[in-house]
Amino acid sequence: MDETEVRDVAARALAHPVPLALAPSGGRPIAAASLAGDPPRVRVAWVDPDSGEVLGRVAAPPGRPSRPRPVVATVLDLSTPEGAADRLLAARAAPGVAALRAVIAAEEDPPDQAVGPDGMALLRLPLGAVVLAVDALDDRGEPVGRLLGAALGELRVGRGPVGGRLGMSHGMGAGIGPGRDVADLDAAAFEAGYAPVLPAWLPEGLAARPPRVEPDGAYPSAPPAIVTAWGGEGEGRVLVRQAPAPLASPDTGGAGAREAPVGEATAVLRGRRWFITVVWETPERAFGVQVLRMPDAEEVALRVARSIPAVADDQGSV
Repeated sequence: MDETEVRDVAARALAHPVPLALAPSGGRPIAAASLAGDPPRVRVAWVDPDSGEVLGRVAAPPGRPSRPRPVVATVLDLSTPEGAADRLLAARAAPGVAALRAVIAAEEDPPDQAVGPDGMALLRLPLGAVVLAVDALDDRGEPVGRLLGAALGELRVGRGPVGGRLGMSHGMGAGIGPGRDVADLDAAAFEAGYAPVLPAWLPEGLAARPPRVEPDGAYPSAPPAIVTAWGGEGEGRVLVRQAPAPLASPDTGGAGAREAPVGEATAVLRGRRWFITVVWETPERAFGVQVLRMPDAEEVALRVARSIPAVADDQGSV
């Protein structure tokens, strides 16, 4: 089957256009990919090339590739009681990325895969292969960014419900993460490559703590987050984390989340009473505010968030 025939078989079985598909190979079925949702996610379906039967469907978590985080990806496993099996890396790449390379725990990595329509790519992996990293390659074959394997989600598809795990998140409002304290904001800006913006309002009686630089646990080449915190008597604390936007893994809300306006953005608000987080993004910057063990924590968190100035297109880099 040529590429056009493979897409046609998949499109008839799925009843929607299929811009990207892998031909059956080594006993594995057709794998068809398309985009859906906002923010978009890669959805994949497996189709028997002889009968046209759909063997399984799954949608990867939403993801947004960008220049500092040039690839988003999920490992997908198909295993049916009838014996159909496949293992794929479903990915999207930022503009300017020509191909993707899966680095696996084996003597030889799979061949590089050219990026297809809408920035999508499907890489066929050996069954059971552990993915250590995914490299984004330019048109010369040079790496321009890496996604670490610990950040990859892994979803399993069969005849029952989809199972698996999600990869490492960015946790913009989750408190202190791996990283280190630095001397001052100038040192933080020099190391991160951008100048942090600070809230214009804070509750009275808080003292600034040393700023912190936290590398992106998913993308080692991406600019790190800068964390600024203020503490008072007892355990009360206000924390602001910021990093260049867009985040590869957007905060889509979920159970227990509420929406609240912060400037022109819609923030995701979580927590109750003494522990509140607010997460939002502007075109230039992603922010997380955390308020811990303070009276009226939700009101304080929103007031702090709304006092943080916008970042202009020509502001913030150093």
